[in-house]
Amino acid sequence: MTEHSIGQPKLPLVRELVKDEICERHQLEKNAFPMTERMIVRQGRPCGMFFCMHGPRSIRITAVWDMARQAVILYDTLGQRDTVRHLPAD
Repeated sequence: MTEHSIGQPKLPLVRELVKDEICERHQLEKNAFPMTERMIVRQGRPCGMFFCMHGPRSIRITAVWDMARQAVILYDTLGQRDTVRHLPAD
């Protein structure tokens, strides 16, 4: 197994943005439900992160951070693309 590092100081900011957006859109208390994340790797290099909030009644709400486009793509509870949020440039 190969260890990958995103090497971006934006990860904590993206994590908070995803958590805030999901909780606001689905009327969830911010720290009441666990959120997991997985690195997305393309051709052996990290290219993004997959986030999944495990909400009430076994619902899962997901988001993907596309590092190349510097965008967070939010999905609804049915897995349909809901919103795209572009991150501010450094």
